[in-house]
Amino acid sequence: MTWRHTIIVWIVAVILATIAGMMWRGVADADQGSISRRVHDIAIPVDDVDRVVVSRSADLGDEVVELAFERNAAGWRQVEPFEVVADGFQIRKLILAAADLVATRRSPLADLAEVGGLERIGLDSVSDRVAIEWPGGGTVVELGTRTVAGRAWIRIADSDEVMVVNDALHDQAIDDDPRNWRSRRLFPSENEITAIEIMNGEATTRLKRNGRRWEMSSPIETRADSMAVDRLIGVFGRVDHDGFVSDLIEDPADYGLMPPAATIELVRDDDARERILIGGPAGIVGRGRFAMIDGVPTVFRLDEATLAGMIPAIGSLIEPTGTAISPADVKFMVIESESGRLRLERDLDRWTISVDEEAAEEIEPATVQALLDLLSETRSTDLQVQAFPASLEVATIVLHGFDGRPLDAIRIAREPDEGRWALENGDGVLRLFPASTKIPLLR
Repeated sequence: MTWRHTIIVWIVAVILATIAGMMWRGVADADQGSISRRVHDIAIPVDDVDRVVVSRSADLGDEVVELAFERNAAGWRQVEPFEVVADGFQIRKLILAAADLVATRRSPLADLAEVGGLERIGLDSVSDRVAIEWPGGGTVVELGTRTVAGRAWIRIADSDEVMVVNDALHDQAIDDDPRNWRSRRLFPSENEITAIEIMNGEATTRLKRNGRRWEMSSPIETRADSMAVDRLIGVFGRVDHDGFVSDLIEDPADYGLMPPAATIELVRDDDARERILIGGPAGIVGRGRFAMIDGVPTVFRLDEATLAGMIPAIGSLIEPTGTAISPADVKFMVIESESGRLRLERDLDRWTISVDEEAAEEIEPATVQALLDLLSETRSTDLQVQAFPASLEVATIVLHGFDGRPLDAIRIAREPDEGRWALENGDGVLRLFPASTKIPLLR
């Protein structure tokens, strides 16, 4: 074969290959055009959807249950068959499953008549369906039987054809436990908490915000530990229950919820209230409890660790410092003790001291600051709720503001034999400090 013949053969081969490729692409394009993979005439605007209704009968016999979800400024809520906060992530997964449907087969309704019609593919009664709405539009996906290889039949409501699609929407809408679409958060509101009430047996703890501070009104009236309350609020903000138990509550007493063994109620800055009822033991082993959100007919379980975080010891919520007055607000103070009467007065960045009405002398500011810091910032090592032991009193310190009015009075006692110190400012709570504590200016 000469080189000329070789070139001719190569040219012919290239031409034939080009023609074959063009023919193959033409066939592929024809096949693709014959079956549209699009399910929705208008794409679902996932971020704009504000209502979803799931109708399902799986595992419920002939009964069809509708679960309706609506989105507002605060997020998603289940509104039917009862109202409760929904899990926005799960609802979005449901919407995405509907939006991402892709058809792999389409059949006109007329072609189904000869092979059993809609009944054969589970689309005759249309008991399982997902309705999705958004401003100005909506769609309804009717769910039929499953086929093979992760496929299933669907029909867009009132359409003249049925389609085979991936079964992701069936997984979400039919197979998933609808309780998973609800939020497990016990206190889902994001508004600021202004009051807390914890009833545990015979003891009731009431806390209320007053400006930047917290006050306790029950079981005693005293200052609350703002740091401890903030930690408690942090627990309320993230705590979830430990598992659903039942939506069919014929008698709350069966779960120890009538009356409840404990309750937790939060008041928000918009006056909204959230209340949890805690009932009887949730099992033979362990110390978990049945519980429910007041007004929501669902019983769930709270494990021991979850309960412990929400119902702290009363003493842990009491402010452990001697006074709530800030040192910067003190103009002068008077110390009364067996040794006499001391008056300490601020003069800009200086302090003066006078003893028993004698002439005032300048005193080291650090000494006075150390006393103020001990009264207002040093946290006691122990608390006792009891009357002040007047027989052990060693001094009283009265703090005055820049207007001359008294701000607070702190009484100081000490156990015999140079034992522990106790500070009390009229609330019936002794803040105890170690015997080694040095209180400046007490002689």
